Amino acid sequence: MKEIKWVQTADALPLERFRPHPRNPKIHSAEQLKHIRNSILTFGFLDPIGIWGDSQVVEGHGRLEALKQLVREGEIRIPEKGIPVIHLDHLTPTERDAYMLEHNQATMETPWDEATLAEILSGLEETLDMEGLFGFGEDDGPDMDKLIPPEMPGEMEEEGFKLLVECRDEEEMQAAADQLRSMGIPCRPMAGG
Repeated sequence: MKEIKWVQTADALPLERFRPHPRNPKIHSAEQLKHIRNSILTFGFLDPIGIWGDSQVVEGHGRLEALKQLVREGEIRIPEKGIPVIHLDHLTPTERDAYMLEHNQATMETPWDEATLAEILSGLEETLDMEGLFGFGEDDGPDMDKLIPPEMPGEMEEEGFKLLVECRDEEEMQAAADQLRSMGIPCRPMAGG
């Protein structure tokens, strides 16, 4: 059984007390739950479950399910105090439902800065067992073969063409990069000259 780190909060609940939101529309695939379990085992449980009332889950359904699986499989033990929670009782029922949707959707709307992501991932690969972490499938995250290596800015591996696009400001640069990426063209926004 692995001892993991637990985020510290003022309150916690036993695993059996949590009640999932009856209308949670988020679907957590087996693959996603595997990534969440691996993250918990690697880094600890660092993001408390958001609850409303005495135990209804507003956000954290996937983390909660991953914890249940880890406990069932004998991988971890829940602390005596329970699972860390944050209370969202200041929300009205309508705000609670809206926040549940926003919490799940917000991170899905933004693209990656693929060059920075590739640089970070390549550094992590040297020190961490990356198997099962981060959830990057073939269609997610960077295409490592098409990125400009950080140590060789401005050059492509093997063959390839370069296009320099001059923009008026950072916002225009990001919009141009997003447009190129939406067409499947890898690009690396670079500020300055």
